[in-house]
Amino acid sequence: MNKILALLLLGSLLGGCQSDTSAQTDAMVGLRCWHYRDQESLSREMLDYIRRQGEAGNPMCQTLLATLYERGHGVVQDTARARALYLSQTQANPGAYYHLGRLDEQEADYLRARDHYQRAAAAGSRESALALARLMEEGKGGPQDLPGAQQLYFSVLKQSGDDAWKGIDRLRGHGLELNAEQQARYNQVWTASARSRLSRKLRLLQHRTLGKLKLGPDVKPAVVEVRFVPGSAEPRLKLLESSGDTPLDQTILQALGSYRFVGEPIPQAGQDDWRVKAHIDPHAR
Repeated sequence: MNKILALLLLGSLLGGCQSDTSAQTDAMVGLRCWHYRDQESLSREMLDYIRRQGEAGNPMCQTLLATLYERGHGVVQDTARARALYLSQTQANPGAYYHLGRLDEQEADYLRARDHYQRAAAAGSRESALALARLMEEGKGGPQDLPGAQQLYFSVLKQSGDDAWKGIDRLRGHGLELNAEQQARYNQVWTASARSRLSRKLRLLQHRTLGKLKLGPDVKPAVVEVRFVPGSAEPRLKLLESSGDTPLDQTILQALGSYRFVGEPIPQAGQDDWRVKAHIDPHAR
């Protein structure tokens, strides 16, 4: 934490006249509150600092203070006080309506929850869009709107297996079909996610496993085909080019064998699988 504060302070000094002193102070105060949020127990000094800065209007400290009142962590639980603090942030940050929506749901006031989630979602809150889509999917707080929920899920879809992906899959399970554009987007996200996760797996293999081995100068890069077959999260692996070292090849195949696909793309005409070549250079660092 001290290192982070030092870097932030250095950045402020280097910024010179281009930085606003008040903004710098707010950032430092907010960073300190952000650090306190991870503490299992809060000292009286911490609580006094959070309360003083939160009541003074620092957004980060204000949010933390509201959360403490909501959960009764370090203070007497006071949902009304938490709600008032969240509400006080909405003018400067409409995304804070998300917290009000959560409180509404806890009180089973789904109509008001929809309204608050809608306000936050319109301001770019992904969590609110997901929560609003779920209420629309379940028909809580208003009429059930499966196409509308589907559209919202797609608007915040980031990768296969995330909450938006799961929402889309639930709706597909209820018989809601995807149009051509949505199918393309769905498959595009799945492919990008598969490649990203595979790249992460290869980086770990490179640094945690291969980087510790003593390899001879004759060892060459290996090429492995990673293939997805519908109905199985486990990849089909095929060694296309050997490294010239059989034990090393087996180490690479064993490591890649633990990779798993998340979700499945929608089958397209003439395509029943997905495959990519993974290049592994044992000498790379």
